[in-house]
Amino acid sequence: MELTKDGTALVRKDRSDIAWAVNVAYQLTFFNAPFERQFIDDFKITPTLGMDLSKVDEHNVFFKACRMGYAAAFEGQSIVYQSTVGQAGDEKIFEFSFLPFCDISGTVIGCSAWQKDITEESKAISLLEDRDQKYNEAQQIANVGHWNWDILKNEIRWSDQLFRVFGQEPGTFEATYEALMEIIHSEDRAAFNADVERALNEKVLHDIVHRIRIKGDEIRYVHQKGRAFYDVSGKPVRMAGTTQDVTTEILANQKIVEQNLELGHFVHVISHNLKGPISNLLMLLSIYEWGRDVENDTLLKKFEITTKALDQTMKDLSLSLSLKEVDSVEFRDIFFEKAMDDVLGLLAEEIERSNAKLLIDFSKAPTVKGIKSYVVNMLYNLILNAISYRDKNREPLVKISTVLETSTLILTVSDNGIGMNLTPERRKKIFDMYGRLSGQTKGKGLGLYLVKTQVEAMNGSIAVDSKKGVGSTFVLKFEV
Repeated sequence: MELTKDGTALVRKDRSDIAWAVNVAYQLTFFNAPFERQFIDDFKITPTLGMDLSKVDEHNVFFKACRMGYAAAFEGQSIVYQSTVGQAGDEKIFEFSFLPFCDISGTVIGCSAWQKDITEESKAISLLEDRDQKYNEAQQIANVGHWNWDILKNEIRWSDQLFRVFGQEPGTFEATYEALMEIIHSEDRAAFNADVERALNEKVLHDIVHRIRIKGDEIRYVHQKGRAFYDVSGKPVRMAGTTQDVTTEILANQKIVEQNLELGHFVHVISHNLKGPISNLLMLLSIYEWGRDVENDTLLKKFEITTKALDQTMKDLSLSLSLKEVDSVEFRDIFFEKAMDDVLGLLAEEIERSNAKLLIDFSKAPTVKGIKSYVVNMLYNLILNAISYRDKNREPLVKISTVLETSTLILTVSDNGIGMNLTPERRKKIFDMYGRLSGQTKGKGLGLYLVKTQVEAMNGSIAVDSKKGVGSTFVLKFEV
């Protein structure tokens, strides 16, 4: 603000700002062009120097908001405040500033004022605050925080959520690399340092899961991801990234691993203990003289069926566990045609009895990387599934084909069987152990489970689509 020789205030602001000045008698001593336009719009007259604004203020929303500012300025105070004018949806937000000005003796003789339309600024700030709030909420929900490490100054800025992840209080903990190392579990520090060095030197992503120690005893697992930024000479100057608390997921995975080990041990013990008795029973049944006693034959036939089913179940359980230990180095190029020859031999009786027709086309993708016995079992179970769930009102038709799309080999097995209406829950349970496509058959329900397990062992995936009265389609995808 500048003063003229007679004490009139000169206010230099943005050209769109409204600026004016009054003396202690509320007489107008200065105004700019935007003020003049505003005054004409409101009162239909042109303002003049010396005009009394005291009564004008009382009858206008805009100028009435100035009364508080005048009073404060005449008391020697500077004041800045906001005022909203208009109705909801069409309101304007103004920032008013009032500054007193004095004569050479220090006596307040007037007030300079200006008003700025900050509607767009306020909306932008409100939008940023809303986004910031939603961002913070998202971090809390995902339990993930972000960080920025100034390597040259060795200063690390953490988001509020990151302080919570590390069990620290904002304002009481100074985040530096050394302070972070004190939080990281002592057994994981070397690996963490090595990963950071690798990210900085090789310009790759910093990506590591490690433990942190909270308040002495509590152990948490966090997943850190970050990227380094470099100056023109290639020297790393900054690294930024995120840290997520993955304690729940890690502990759950550990529990699953432990349960799988226990299950494997249990199945091994049970198989070992039952293998001998089952073999003995089957041997005794093989030497039994059938046909001498009808009543005994009937009972022992049921006994034989049950014993063989138990034997096969134990073999299936052992196989499903062994599949999880497959190493991809064992994979070889498997020709679908040769695998299908084995399947046709195994299913010859079922195909003939059901009068099923098979349409086979492996020409577009003749081979897949994997294990032949797995491919045979996949095709065997899926074709047997199609025959088992055939529609009695029409001859079963099974289409088996392969195609190569980009880097994915797709094996499709579809049928015209009874099908079913798939709910999301039912679709999920089809591939569970003892889950079946329909409850109308007496199968053990291990076929589709084993297929899924073997597909995943070959780094693939399986999905099903089915419609009641139309049929089912299984789609197997493998990376090439």
